[in-house]
Amino acid sequence: MRLFNLFLRRAGVEAAPVRKPSSVSRLTVVCPRHILADVRKQIYLDFEAAGLQVANLLVDNAQQHDMARTCVTVNCPPELRSVLMSQARQLSSYPGVHQVQWGDRRHIALN
Repeated sequence: MRLFNLFLRRAGVEAAPVRKPSSVSRLTVVCPRHILADVRKQIYLDFEAAGLQVANLLVDNAQQHDMARTCVTVNCPPELRSVLMSQARQLSSYPGVHQVQWGDRRHIALN
């Protein structure tokens, strides 16, 4: 690898920067619309208490008209991944939460 980088430097090409692991994680929470305010408050309180920073929280309509889907974007360094996993499990056991899944859906319309 060092020889290859030397070749690139002599050819006038800069080597690509080393990509560090992403510190942003997303999870989607589906719950009834009438408890959405309580779930949002719980997300902020629990994640902050665990040392995780919620960067963004977007709300969208779920498949059913009385349900809401919330996409939570969390700034989470790699050393706190286990804490994030624990918080996601705890959130899935919160009364009224129907589903917690990793990732998000890019069709978010409301906030």
